[in-house]
Amino acid sequence: MNGLFLVDKPTDMTSFGVVARIRRLTGEKCGHSGTLDPMATGLLPVLVGKGTKLCELLTEGRKGYIGTLRFGLVTDTGDVTGTVLEERPGMPSEEELQALLPRFTGRINQRPPAYSAIKVQGVPLYKLARAGKEVEVPERTVEIDRLELLSYDTEKQEAVLAVDCSKGTYIRTLFMDLAAAAGCLGTMAALRRTRSGRFSVKDAVPLAELMALLEQKNAEKHFISLEKVLDFLPVYRPEAFYATLLKNGCEVAAKKLKNLPETLCTVYQGDALVGLGNLIEKDGETFFKVVTHL
Repeated sequence: MNGLFLVDKPTDMTSFGVVARIRRLTGEKCGHSGTLDPMATGLLPVLVGKGTKLCELLTEGRKGYIGTLRFGLVTDTGDVTGTVLEERPGMPSEEELQALLPRFTGRINQRPPAYSAIKVQGVPLYKLARAGKEVEVPERTVEIDRLELLSYDTEKQEAVLAVDCSKGTYIRTLFMDLAAAAGCLGTMAALRRTRSGRFSVKDAVPLAELMALLEQKNAEKHFISLEKVLDFLPVYRPEAFYATLLKNGCEVAAKKLKNLPETLCTVYQGDALVGLGNLIEKDGETFFKVVTHL
């Protein structure tokens, strides 16, 4: 079983918890592409078997979210699951909020929250935060492709926003910074991931439904094979002799190969997927090799 499931993660569950449940029922090595906070819901690609070798590749894609910004308070975690540090009623008008959105679109700098999985000297920040240790984390540059106000509610003191962004963007931080720019306090009240790379939550299956199908050994319709996962890459089918060399881990001089893609590609031996191949430079010469065997 090599490929992935697109899971619609429920709230109040860690990404690791989702993976552990699927691993228990499949008996396969499993991993996920892009962590979701326990309070968050939505798309979580869970990689199975040799699919776990694609975690880094699939994590690189752009992400899409719908999140709720609650005004009037700030917490230590940047979301409503944390301890309230300060409360001060007030929110910007809808027009004022709309006018601020362009300032947070494009390339922006943000400082990752203390309660995050980023590691400092090998220790995740959230563990340091829980131990009461303060660590200065440098700002990072992220890209916000879309920041759109979907709804505005003065009674609930909340605004719902759609965010399309680069890998590594913290929506909690974005919302806190947006509220601060409006002269208000704010924290994230809800978050749902709608897209990860080329995958959409519309194609995801709720975890409870997937678990039931796995127990019945009837989850095939929700399983995506490696071949389909990677069908966005160029396909390379070398001649039989060179296909065998590449499958066995050899590097082949690029000049010996015909119609060789110049970017990362899938390598096939006939109809069998061998792995991901790419060009490498070595001793002033260009070679081609399978960089990830599948």
